[in-house]
Amino acid sequence: MVLFATYCSADKDGAAGDLPAIERYISDRITGVCANAQTAQARFGILSGMYGLISADHPLPYYDHLLQTEQIEAMVKTVQDTLTEWKVTEVRWFSVAFEMDPNVRRYRDVMERAATGAQASFDLTLWEPTGTLGLI
Repeated sequence: MVLFATYCSADKDGAAGDLPAIERYISDRITGVCANAQTAQARFGILSGMYGLISADHPLPYYDHLLQTEQIEAMVKTVQDTLTEWKVTEVRWFSVAFEMDPNVRRYRDVMERAATGAQASFDLTLWEPTGTLGLI
């Protein structure tokens, strides 16, 4: 199973109650990667710094949390378990350049290490703000 995945977004819909993750996060990157996953008939996932690897329809309350360095080890295990449960053999990770947002490196590190632990390949694809893709 191929997984197209990206990290969560600081911009969120502030509506009360739970919303599907794809609606809670306000991000052209997230909706774009989700659309690309559908086109490629791949599974789609979002790495949340609070909830781990989740599907687009995963219900989320409003929250504000950035993955912290000291949380990486535990999150690797959580994400590895999800990759194994989802039977993922290949992770296509979509990220903006680290120069644009240095915090995304933590999320990439979690996903890359979790993929290795789950015996899945890992490929990083640069997501341009315009929505164009370029392999790095």
